[in-house]
Amino acid sequence: MRQFRFSYLLLLLLAFSSCTTYKVEKSQTANIHLDSLVSITPSQKVEGMIQPYRDKINADMTEVLCHSDVALYGGHPESPLTNLFADLTLEESNRFCADKYPKIKMDVAMINRGGLRTPLPKGEIKTVTMFEMMPFENEVVFVKLKGDVMLDFINHMAMRGGEGVSGLRFGIKDGKAIKPEIGGKPVDPDQTYWLATSDYIANGGDGSETLSKSIERIDTGIKARDMFIQYFKRLGKEGKKVTAITDGRIYDAK
Repeated sequence: MRQFRFSYLLLLLLAFSSCTTYKVEKSQTANIHLDSLVSITPSQKVEGMIQPYRDKINADMTEVLCHSDVALYGGHPESPLTNLFADLTLEESNRFCADKYPKIKMDVAMINRGGLRTPLPKGEIKTVTMFEMMPFENEVVFVKLKGDVMLDFINHMAMRGGEGVSGLRFGIKDGKAIKPEIGGKPVDPDQTYWLATSDYIANGGDGSETLSKSIERIDTGIKARDMFIQYFKRLGKEGKKVTAITDGRIYDAK
């Protein structure tokens, strides 16, 4: 039985002025069992108004997008789950750029481990699965970085033990990045690179303040979760299943 606790505060008025001041003199609490006090009969009229919306939401949330033969779990320095969603971010971001920004191509994608709150289960992948995995309203953001800033960001990820990355490879030794490569080439401090990530990370989340030094930023307005839902929906329509690998893109350097 759900219990609700109410606090009753007895206040003592200390002074009367243009700025009235109060002091908590005494506090009392009591448990009230609402179920024992009142029984509420649903209004059929209200239920009739709500039901179509409830049915639509239930249908949308329980839609099967695709299937996976195995459960995918997160971890570090890399994992099937983080690799999958970083790869999808890079692929879908470049799909978006091809349509909206044909002169721009993402070099790297990064998804923070903490942004994926549950594993991807074996079997049916439903819309509700994606809401459980990504309960936040994070949007996809593109940032253009000079190579030296990108190196700072890579070192930041190394210090954190690794994140979900795509288009990028590096080792970790003593909390620092070793031999970072983008597109199979060493990161050039004087070159520029495009990074696709979430607005949370682009805004400095998880200690990513270095991204504030970006040369350019594009806020796509696309929810990361919606982007993934559309991808998995296409995968299901094509009769394909979810696949993910670990390939040493982030590794423990000796």
